[in-house]
Amino acid sequence: MAHQLFLASTPLHLLNSVAIASRSADINADLWLIDQPVVADNPYHQLLNHWQGSPFNQIHISGGQHGSQRAKLNSRRQTFARLQQWVEQYRPATIFTGNDRRIEFQYAMHCAQQTGRCAKGVYMDEGTFTYVGRKASASFSDRIIDSGLKKLIYGRWWQSPPTIGGSAWIDEIFVAFPQLVHPLLQQKQAVPLQPLFEGNTVVQDFCQQLLNFFAANTADVGELDCILTLPHESIIERLPGYRDAMLRTVQTLQAAGLRTGIKYHPRNSNPDILNAAERDGFVLLPHRVPFEALLPLLPANPLIIGDVSSTLINSRWLRPDARLLSIANPNVDNYEAFCQLFAKLQVQVCSSDELTDNLQALLTCSL
Repeated sequence: MAHQLFLASTPLHLLNSVAIASRSADINADLWLIDQPVVADNPYHQLLNHWQGSPFNQIHISGGQHGSQRAKLNSRRQTFARLQQWVEQYRPATIFTGNDRRIEFQYAMHCAQQTGRCAKGVYMDEGTFTYVGRKASASFSDRIIDSGLKKLIYGRWWQSPPTIGGSAWIDEIFVAFPQLVHPLLQQKQAVPLQPLFEGNTVVQDFCQQLLNFFAANTADVGELDCILTLPHESIIERLPGYRDAMLRTVQTLQAAGLRTGIKYHPRNSNPDILNAAERDGFVLLPHRVPFEALLPLLPANPLIIGDVSSTLINSRWLRPDARLLSIANPNVDNYEAFCQLFAKLQVQVCSSDELTDNLQALLTCSL
């Protein structure tokens, strides 16, 4: 039976890995959590090891984000040794990644090549870069300096992708919107990702396990009419009119009688910068719960309000029935590309001043 290896560094990578592995027949799937800031008592590692419905045979984990360059290099060498041992033992037919710039992925592909059985490299949709690309990949720093240093330190097998998912290691891409991917990804064989989530009870179970682990009430999430997801508090304070627009939005949602969940950025120092939890009808969602894990558990036709980011891209394909509003922020990288993509995805973008008027119009049409 063929072996598959899933490399995940973010909650979205993990969610996609669960969806793909649970719908793949006649395979043995292993999951490797890579570049983790915490290894001991890692919440995802703990949850997966105790989850009876897991589609993975084995769960591995390796750290990242070490202080000094020497510590980082030593850690990577240890991870390389473990990856090489696994690849040589199982000779995987397929290796999945949410980011082909990850050196763990490229090294695993190199090891598979050295065994004489070239694994198929597969990119899993991570949101932003899939559709708007990664400008930094075309820079002199990335193409020449960074790439040259990595080849010198690690080996000539390192490749600098022209954008995320665009390296020669990648043969196939699992993406939510195949027709909208960045031009540099259009040459890859595309597999629609969304059907793997539809009616997938394993994904539903995994999301419920995550909410339970982070002490969120699954019943509360299933009763929400709306989720307001916010960027880091520094953006709320810096962008003119943003905080006031959010407060007006909260007031409009409350006046409409919508049961609303507030999802703040996980690195905020203020747990409730809008004091929304004090209002009737509002639920403060645990900040550590991955936003993507909330989406499959929402009731039909939810309203989701967010900033200009991958949050609403993921909302559209994980919840195609949702009504989506985005708060404009021209300071965001690739802002124009985001707006063009949002128009195709039927995500309405409005300024902070227009937000409450658009929200009120949307609610009037819906109620």
